[in-house]
Amino acid sequence: MPGAAPEIDTIIMDLSSGYGSAESVAALTDGMLGVRMILLRTLIDTLDADAPETAATAGIHEAYRTLADLQLTHQDTVATMLCYPHTGPWLTHVLGRTTAEPGDCEVPLWADCGYLGWLAAAACITCLPEGTMRLVIRNGVIMLPTLGLAQLTAEGYNGPCELRWTATGTLSFTWAEGSIDIDSPADESHPQWLPLRRIHAADGEPHVWLDDLDPFRHLMPAQTPPPRLDAEQARIWQRDFADAWHLLRDNLRQYLPPMRSALRSLAPLSAKPVVASTSHTASHGVGCVYTTAPADRCQLALTLIHEIQHTKFNLLTDQVQLFDADPGCRFYAPWRDDPRPIFGLLHGIYAFFGVTDFWRVHRNSDCHGSQQAHTDFELWRAQVAVAVGQAQTSGLLTAEGHRFINALAQAMLPWQNEPIPPEAVHAAAEAMTAHRTFWRVRNLEPDPAWIADLATRWAANQPPSAEVAAVTHTDQRRIPNHHRQLPLAALLKTTSTAAPATRRLPGQLEGDRAYLAGYRSEAVALYTRELRTDPLRPQAWAGLALAVPKIFGADHTTILSERAEVAARLYRAVGPETDPLKLLRWLS
Repeated sequence: MPGAAPEIDTIIMDLSSGYGSAESVAALTDGMLGVRMILLRTLIDTLDADAPETAATAGIHEAYRTLADLQLTHQDTVATMLCYPHTGPWLTHVLGRTTAEPGDCEVPLWADCGYLGWLAAAACITCLPEGTMRLVIRNGVIMLPTLGLAQLTAEGYNGPCELRWTATGTLSFTWAEGSIDIDSPADESHPQWLPLRRIHAADGEPHVWLDDLDPFRHLMPAQTPPPRLDAEQARIWQRDFADAWHLLRDNLRQYLPPMRSALRSLAPLSAKPVVASTSHTASHGVGCVYTTAPADRCQLALTLIHEIQHTKFNLLTDQVQLFDADPGCRFYAPWRDDPRPIFGLLHGIYAFFGVTDFWRVHRNSDCHGSQQAHTDFELWRAQVAVAVGQAQTSGLLTAEGHRFINALAQAMLPWQNEPIPPEAVHAAAEAMTAHRTFWRVRNLEPDPAWIADLATRWAANQPPSAEVAAVTHTDQRRIPNHHRQLPLAALLKTTSTAAPATRRLPGQLEGDRAYLAGYRSEAVALYTRELRTDPLRPQAWAGLALAVPKIFGADHTTILSERAEVAARLYRAVGPETDPLKLLRWLS
């Protein structure tokens, strides 16, 4: 018999180690099932009250009864469907539509609600030898989660369909305009049926769905669903996943037990590796990792650690209050260019615990035993410490939150004693200085009246006021596109003498190239020239924060290391004819 589920206090302390156990993740997943049931009942009650015709056309009551009846004999299968990674995004989507103003959505709400029938049908096919169900064709397709997708008609078609399955494995779809028969859910030969592929790490390990099909995958805004992987691309994903898992098993074994319990699917964001690789999870889509194709097994192993850390934290914070509500975005998360709320700051801390740990261990490997790997470890252990300090002093943590973050900080404490090559320490320090300066200029606005007073004092040759003015956070919608990212931060981590100076990234300033090549005076001149035309260019201030102290000493840049936003706003106020170096000396 299974053991008793751990108590929530035990789960908090277990996950606060940075790793956690399969038992804790399983217990939190059980709790998520209860949340999903509440959301599902909320959806049905809302439709019954406000749109009963939508509920009837979608067949949502029949689907619910089917799952309820099946749960009596096949509880695990029903739980799998309700905890399916895309069930959460679907529920969030349709619940949002029930309360939103009617818009221009091409798919009617009743067709979106048909997903519950798809879940119920997939559960029945898994458990029952034969049967029939009335389903909804949505935008030309029917998705049977865990099984595959039937492409029945052209896009834009929504309507009813009858599904019949038999003991021999045949699936028959019949609708107003036609019918098709599929020999089995694993059939890859039928042109209108796409089986959902599965990949696995090794014998004895659970399989993971390679989901390039589900219409309710949680894609980020402006992300276009990538096309179906071909057979060779799917084979490469299988290879890379198995190799990444073996790397984790050999070197970072503590992450595997909770990962086995949490990871259900991988959703490719690209068929082939891309230069700007990306990955994400969905807070309401626990169990799926969305990622571009990995460049190698190391990148995928790091992605899995990072995103499953997010998954564990999502599961925990859905059921435990670690912090008080704080809707503002005001914290400096060193891995982001924009201010973050306390929830985002804590999420990042937990995820970058895993990133830091990966480089702590993997920086000495044959494949990544490079200076940049040491720099990544040094950079992230310092940056996570900065973020932890903000969280601990935020005044927003509950008692459980304090216990969680303090234990996590204690787990990272021994990492501070690990030796790092001096070149890596230097590169990480420069990246931190540049990003912190960039972030403050980009996101913070001192009181305009205080800046005006400083400008008056400057013009009168008086010393600056010792008063410290309050700041507000810049409306992110007003930040120009060319102010949003800092290419220099990535280049500083590449400690090869030639590579940073010759490599060029979009949006990189000419001053960066000079600085990276060792021409510091030229870099200062180029950054100054940039500021004459764009006084608030945060990338130029970041470059000055690095170059000026190497030429003139740290006394010139105290203000840049502490209040760079003041220097930038004052420089704009006094005019481009002012020498920014004299202004920095005056302020510092």
